[in-house]
Amino acid sequence: MSTQVEYHEDPKFNESMASTHSEKSFVSEMYKHQPLDTSKHQIRLLRIDTSSGKPMHYRLEIFDYESVPRYAALSYTWGNDASKNAIFIDGKPFQILPNLFAFLEHYQSSAYIWIDQICINQSNHQERNHQVSLMCKIYEGCKLMLVWLRDDATFTPSTNQAATDFMKGVDAYWNQDTCEIKAKDGRVSLRWPALSLLRNPYFDRLWIVQELLLAKSILILVEGNVWIPWCPLREKHTSLWGEVRSLIPSTIWLLEAYPTRFLFAGHTSKSLSWNITLTAGRYFNKICKDPRDKVYGFMALVAPSHKIAVDYQKSVQCVFLDAIMAMIRDFWFMKRDIPEYGRDLFRIKGDLDSSIDSSHGLAQAMISTDLEKYGLKSFVEGVWERVRQYESTARYLEPGAVDEIDCITSVGFEPGNHQSSGDVPRTTSCARWWYEFEGTRYYHDCKEWSGDWTLQEYTESAEDGS
Repeated sequence: MSTQVEYHEDPKFNESMASTHSEKSFVSEMYKHQPLDTSKHQIRLLRIDTSSGKPMHYRLEIFDYESVPRYAALSYTWGNDASKNAIFIDGKPFQILPNLFAFLEHYQSSAYIWIDQICINQSNHQERNHQVSLMCKIYEGCKLMLVWLRDDATFTPSTNQAATDFMKGVDAYWNQDTCEIKAKDGRVSLRWPALSLLRNPYFDRLWIVQELLLAKSILILVEGNVWIPWCPLREKHTSLWGEVRSLIPSTIWLLEAYPTRFLFAGHTSKSLSWNITLTAGRYFNKICKDPRDKVYGFMALVAPSHKIAVDYQKSVQCVFLDAIMAMIRDFWFMKRDIPEYGRDLFRIKGDLDSSIDSSHGLAQAMISTDLEKYGLKSFVEGVWERVRQYESTARYLEPGAVDEIDCITSVGFEPGNHQSSGDVPRTTSCARWWYEFEGTRYYHDCKEWSGDWTLQEYTESAEDGS
């Protein structure tokens, strides 16, 4: 049997085919990351390729962290643009988002720089896990962290104008006892240049929390080539009105936490004992694209004994459950009396209400759909009610008890159409959360109930009527 080749005289068809071939050729020539040895502490660093003599041409080199040269690290927002721009790495095109491209147009230093969007192979789950676990080292070890603020005109003044005025020593634009004024056209004018800078979308981003708290030297570059030292801006918030706290509460917490940054280094016994409960409670409303980063985005700040292993192959529900178990361990750790020396000097004192609030906040931020259906809300309430019940017995104070005690022995999530494990097996279409306490598993269905909300949980035997 012969194969017939179809020939088209239509020039538009031929142009389309040529374009498709060109696109495939472009994709095949795209830069591909050389693999890291994940058994070591390896990172990549970007540097301008001075030998090319062309703009936007770079080299990407791999280093063992222990012998890494001096480098800067970039803190910025990825942005929501669907379009991409191409730079060249080792002579091959590599696509990046517009906000990063704008930064590289401004930043022409020949020094090494670490940028997550370029230096991490974002399509490789194993490498992302590895690199996120090294964030503490990367940001602590950089000689300078650069903060990139894109000019934003959401408020008046714009970010660029506010930066220019701030560097000129402008303290405030008016003396009235209000921090903002809304014009007839709906635009909002802000009283202080510093407030306009702190309301830039950059400060809404979740990942900046650990980046700003870990870096020892920080410099801000605003689009339009305006440079601002970080410390004067950070210190300015102390003179702003208390009303500002209600406008940007999590950013104010971040600014107030900054003076303790050196205590994080090495997480020694005298380090500030940050944990999942604290970070989730204060910063869960910060923005990130991946809901799992509501947990993973703080791991560089959490003491080693409180860390959760980063694994982007886990579902969002599974990561949330890992966080809940960590919060329970946090609670017992914060409850336990320890000597008055060492870490107790800076240790966060915990209570059940703050743990519950943090759990609900994280649940709402990560899995809001299930929370609206009451299943997750009921689950969280049930878990902490059991912790309260366990606490009332004071068994965590018994001789031989350890910090990691968790009266909730396991937790889980079952999607819809799961097989019941009771005495009368059956299939149900309702997703449900569960936890185990003292040998019994308690379930919470993801569904709405009529009437006033109450704690809704059942055991498998109760569900099956046995």
